[in-house]
Amino acid sequence: MIKFFKQFFIYGFASILGKIAAVFLLPIYTNVLSQNEYGAMALITAAKGIIDLFSNLNIHSGVARDYYEKDIDRIKLISTGFYSILFFSIIVFVILYTTQHFWIVNVLNVAGYEKSFVVMLLTIPAGSLFSYFAILTRYKQKAVLYSVGTVFQLLIQISLTIYFVVALRAGIVGVFYGILGGEIIGILFFFFLNKEFIKIRFDKNLLQRILVFSLPTLPAILAGWLDSSLGQILIGKYVSVKDVGIYSVALRISSVFLLFNIAFGNVWYPYLYENIKNKKFSTEVLRLFNVVASILLILSINISLLSNEIVLLLSNKNYIEAGKYLIILSIPMSITILNWFSIMGPNISRKTKYVSYATIMGSTLNIALIITLLPFYGVIVVPIALGISRIASYFISSYYTKREIQINLPVKPILMLIVGVLICFFLKQSIFHKYIIWLVLGLFNAVMIYYFYKKYNLTNVLQKFALIRE
Repeated sequence: MIKFFKQFFIYGFASILGKIAAVFLLPIYTNVLSQNEYGAMALITAAKGIIDLFSNLNIHSGVARDYYEKDIDRIKLISTGFYSILFFSIIVFVILYTTQHFWIVNVLNVAGYEKSFVVMLLTIPAGSLFSYFAILTRYKQKAVLYSVGTVFQLLIQISLTIYFVVALRAGIVGVFYGILGGEIIGILFFFFLNKEFIKIRFDKNLLQRILVFSLPTLPAILAGWLDSSLGQILIGKYVSVKDVGIYSVALRISSVFLLFNIAFGNVWYPYLYENIKNKKFSTEVLRLFNVVASILLILSINISLLSNEIVLLLSNKNYIEAGKYLIILSIPMSITILNWFSIMGPNISRKTKYVSYATIMGSTLNIALIITLLPFYGVIVVPIALGISRIASYFISSYYTKREIQINLPVKPILMLIVGVLICFFLKQSIFHKYIIWLVLGLFNAVMIYYFYKKYNLTNVLQKFALIRE
């Protein structure tokens, strides 16, 4: 477990830095862009999420699953994945470019932002290839080069974004110029690190094997996108684009959880596939689960009790209502990270269809709640429905993991997380004196530090952590 966390910090550093940078760009967006512009940017970005899915068909996951298989030609596997992603992403780009008016006017309702939509479309093939080459670098165990490349790409993206949005006042199209520029630099950097794998070789049987693994995961990814992004689109439809901007601020701040999610994902699958035959695998996974759940509880409570202060720090008073959304969002964002554990059974057994079953059932519940309740109760319904959806999906996929690999994930940490956040929500609504809130937060953190120190003997753990070599 200690080695896992060391790899988490090494490989997750760049991803964490990226999400932190995205959060700290909020003051620029919220002070330079109008609330309507920010809302339009959020809608186009949400559309990018679903387009990304169909442009790469999650092929990289199928390549990753067979990367360590000794009886498979690795060069042929990776080359097949590369050409497949390139082909599908270009096809999706052409289709959407030729039908852009329909999506801009009839679906997203962002007329006037055509240029931003087109530049976003250019990021689709670029982003797919960048992600593919970056993942290959991770599997090659090139930790330093992976971090250098990701940080370099990030710096280019941030610099271009600030230049276009602040210096040139280009509006939201500048955000997408920044993304595109960063991705192009990232592709070049990571391609040269992995060019020995890219040959003029293609195997349709390997592609079929990859797709058998990856395609059943697409409904799950689609349902996950619906969970997180459809709410923004429906807010724009039933409430206003301005409220989309306010909710999107809460969503962007809550992405602090996703920085751990991305970093965790960089380490999780290599760890999982390398250790599934280890006799102590079940014990180690359960210990890791309890530690991660405890960290998420601490993070959720701190963000919940400081929600208003965080919103004011990263935006301005016009977005203060985002504070209450941020509290509720800490539940689904935490469950998203713990979901890595709940879906491990279907991934190990290659029955990835079960991941889709669980996610679709949760997403259906989310959509039904939003469509039914949003017009009557307003934006607060969206994070609540998202939380219910993620919880439902988590417990369903946990059932499949127990059935497939006989690992039973404990329920108590999940209940503590949910109850703790709900208590914070009601405290924030009923206690208006911030010093009382800070006192409660200080006591909670002191208790948790003492608990971790006693339970895990932190001094000994840190000593072991420093001695481990990859």
